[in-house]
Amino acid sequence: MILLKKNLAFRTMILAQLFNNLGTSLFNIVFLMIAASRPHAKLAVTVVAFTTFLPNLFAILLGNLADKTHNHLRAWSITRLTQATIFLGIASLLFAYEKQTVTFIMLLFLIFINDILGLYSSLLMDPITRYILAQKDMQTAMSLEQAVSITMTMIGGFFGAGLFSLLNNNAATFSLINALFFIVAWLVMTAHQQYFIKPQQQISQHLANRSRNTLFSDFNATFTLVYRDRLFFQLIVLAAAVNFVSTSLAGLFNLTLLQIHQLLIGNFGTTVAVFGAVETVSMLLGSIVIHDIFQHLTTKQLIGTACGLLLLLGLVPSIWPNRLVWLCLISGIGYVSAKINPRLGAIMMQRVAPDRLASVGGLINTLVLATAPLGQLLFLSLANIITPSFAWLTMSALLFIIVSYTIYTRHCDLERVEN
Repeated sequence: MILLKKNLAFRTMILAQLFNNLGTSLFNIVFLMIAASRPHAKLAVTVVAFTTFLPNLFAILLGNLADKTHNHLRAWSITRLTQATIFLGIASLLFAYEKQTVTFIMLLFLIFINDILGLYSSLLMDPITRYILAQKDMQTAMSLEQAVSITMTMIGGFFGAGLFSLLNNNAATFSLINALFFIVAWLVMTAHQQYFIKPQQQISQHLANRSRNTLFSDFNATFTLVYRDRLFFQLIVLAAAVNFVSTSLAGLFNLTLLQIHQLLIGNFGTTVAVFGAVETVSMLLGSIVIHDIFQHLTTKQLIGTACGLLLLLGLVPSIWPNRLVWLCLISGIGYVSAKINPRLGAIMMQRVAPDRLASVGGLINTLVLATAPLGQLLFLSLANIITPSFAWLTMSALLFIIVSYTIYTRHCDLERVEN
């Protein structure tokens, strides 16, 4: 009976997340369309990209706040209803003043606040997940959660663009639909709140026994906790290094297609759509298929495998610009990389105390994503100043170092030693 309740609790969380992700991915597409229709479209689209990325840098603060929150479920409910209210406000703005520049600035601010709230609510649920899942089920659960996120992003992109067209590009009405998705997510959790009473009581008890510290003391304790766990810290550093390299892939890919026409499948737009679909489907399969040839690899070995495939991908434009080879490599990268995040999530759940989970999750999010702008600056600058092929080769050289490290240290893989 207890196991059944835990399964129902996790399914409820997944269902609520489904509506949250659908609402977020829907409006992300429309927000880009609104930006693209502005007089200075390139600048507007760039500002939108920066605005949607910026909240991730606040994850360490939000994680600390989430860990200090007494009632996680109530805070989650308030957050989701606040997000719905924000979209109602966006709808009002667009109904009355859609074409004005000040409206676009207000939209940027409101979307920033909405994304901050979304990240905070996500971190709030980490300790809940820790209590309702058995350790042996965590990786499977993380994979399922990732599969839902990927699916909703994929569906949201196509459905959002189609629905926006059906609504005659009426962004105000679209915002009302987004508000509805957040309300539905809130209703799903509220209707099944009995599944979360015991986990909430355990979290509150841990919080009551925890000493009150300053913000700096909490940051220091969180970082020390991660740093002293040699396996965990090593994996985070590797993930940050990979993120430094990989976040430029989409931009490099687009610039490469403009120069090397052998890689095109029809026209530019069709090629981007095909390669994007292949990557998404591969990641979805990687999340769903648990028992395969990669299941016995350690997390570090998975990272090394993904980096090896990325290395080969970077050599294609210079050595053998063949669209089929590139398509196969992108498919392999998507499949393998989809297995890494659930592993990291499961390791974090297993090794970190429940009252530190949100703080550690926020710290990891900030450390890993902070490398993204630096990587984009380096590789996209090389692609524009020299050539995309040179940028790919530079990326491959850095990936060779990571792959060499994972091979060289294979005999002292801490994850394998501990197991």
